Amino acid sequence: MNHRFGVCLEQLTRTVAMAGGLLLVGIMAMTVASVLGRSLFNAPVPGDYELTELACAIAVFAFFPYCHLKNANIVVEFFTARLHPRLKTALDTLHSFVFTGVAGLVAWRLLVGGLHKLEDGETTLFLGIPIHWGYFLALLGAGLLAAVCIWVFFRHLHRLRR
Repeated sequence: MNHRFGVCLEQLTRTVAMAGGLLLVGIMAMTVASVLGRSLFNAPVPGDYELTELACAIAVFAFFPYCHLKNANIVVEFFTARLHPRLKTALDTLHSFVFTGVAGLVAWRLLVGGLHKLEDGETTLFLGIPIHWGYFLALLGAGLLAAVCIWVFFRHLHRLRR
């Protein structure tokens, strides 16, 4: 296993997750400003719902690669708690293989959807933000997730061979 690649992948996923966190902090501040503006001055932030929708979708895909790389997904170990460690590793390897396919499928569909939205020229209702931006930014996270899934699969496979 190439340790340097793993370190670079971890740094990249951490940076993307931090960017997703900053995006959510910005959306939180905008929401507070919008609620206060609506309550005090009858003047909410225009398009706050649109911005929140787009930012949350992008942030979810920004967090997922780091979460998966750190094995921080929610796992129910009801049936596997007492399994032999080698069998658990085999199940983790199988899970990583399947999840790689799922992540690749999601990335592919985001690409297709983003291209359709780009072709259609669809925008948000109030601010006129092109919808394809959300798709393509989420696609970056989904593509990174697919790369992480491949890395994790090979990491598990390497452990299984030992």
